[in-house]
Amino acid sequence: MKALTLRHPWAFAIAHLGKRVENREWDDRLVELMGVQHLVGERIAIHGGTAPQRPKRRTVLPTNPWAELTRDLHHIRQHILHDELPDRAAQYLAQQPGPITAEHFILPGIVAVATIQGITRSSRDPWAAQGCLHILLSDVITLPQPVQVPGAQGFWTVPPVVEAEVLRGAGIRREQPHEQWSHLDGAAWLG
Repeated sequence: MKALTLRHPWAFAIAHLGKRVENREWDDRLVELMGVQHLVGERIAIHGGTAPQRPKRRTVLPTNPWAELTRDLHHIRQHILHDELPDRAAQYLAQQPGPITAEHFILPGIVAVATIQGITRSSRDPWAAQGCLHILLSDVITLPQPVQVPGAQGFWTVPPVVEAEVLRGAGIRREQPHEQWSHLDGAAWLG
């Protein structure tokens, strides 16, 4: 299983807010080199990257990951959700302790699995960023708890032990070879 690491709050947005388009600033050459087109129809893991830390001082630099997180949350609230929190997110946030803060939208680790439905540069979805590659997602299953594993840039391979835990958490049985044929070698199978 391949995985894709996202900055925060975008992993939360896929898992809980109904985001079904992942935006990447990848040019066509890179997309081809990475073989992204071959992942269409494949199930991938959605991974939340390293958690940004709330700064200890009042002044936040504009390039600070915390500032990016809070700007992105504001953009989602105002321009995509129009101040209406989806039921799934409301239920999740209601289970969290204390008042809702930016920290509640940070989910490091594998948080969901999804199927890549297609890739385009012309999605009209409200989550699609203009000028980016749009990775269209479907069949999103949010895990009950994130599975902790380090991420990487681009698509990366989930270790088999972690993949088994992710699939268990998603309630997906690992595909097994047909047992009725597994005892046959090549010559016996051909007949």
